[in-house]
This record gives sequence, structure tokens and C-alpha cells, in this order.
Amino acid sequence: MAKRGKVALTICSTAFKTLGHAQASALGKKDLPIAVMPHPFGLRKREEVRAIAAQCADDIVNLVTKARAKT
Repeated sequence: MAKRGKVALTICSTAFKTLGHAQASALGKKDLPIAVMPHPFGLRKREEVRAIAAQCADDIVNLVTKARAKT
């Protein structure tokens, strides 16, 4: 993706953060941006999920902005 001027990232919950970084490194993408959201989220109230989603969206914007600055 970077060769095409595109930014890639992944989203995972805190339960899979370590695994996500390990997989990215194993695939030669150790600098892959990862947006992390709290786990578990399935039992949360709608208001909490909305707040988590809003924070995750902000994190994604920040990660994309930083990744673009590196290219």
C-alpha cells in the first residue's frame, strides 16, 4: 500500500494488541499502525460503545496523519 501512496492500518481490541504487533512484525510490517479499542466491548451500553467508537475514530485519524507524514 505504501508504494501506492496509501496508508494501511489495523484495528484490534486490547486483548489482541500484542498478537497484532507480533503478526505485523512477522509479516515484515513492524511499523503498521494499530488502533486499539478496549476489550471486552460486547456487553457495554450503547453510550459507552459510541464513546469508544468516537475515540477509535480519533485514534485512526491520528495514526493515518502520522503515517502520511512519514511517507
